[in-house]
Amino acid sequence: MKVIKVKSLRGYRIDVSFEDGVNGIIDLTELVKKGIFQELRDEILFSNVYTTGYSIAWSEELEIDALTIYAELLGKSPEEVFQSPHYASN
Repeated sequence: MKVIKVKSLRGYRIDVSFEDGVNGIIDLTELVKKGIFQELRDEILFSNVYTTGYSIAWSEELEIDALTIYAELLGKSPEEVFQSPHYASN
């Protein structure tokens, strides 16, 4: 699955859309409290989110795999999504 759109929202949230129609809002508040992602507490930097198609990124060093976000939107683990027949067909 490919990310076709990502937009930053207030409160460290992102609105994400995938090519198969899955979309939603993900809250990254907890992520921006950890490790290298603490840099994203800068709201200007956070607002510069973009997609590479297979990741959601703010720079080459700051990115999240699209599968992780996709799984969260579906309420599943990345492993469950990866093993599903739907994922295998993409």
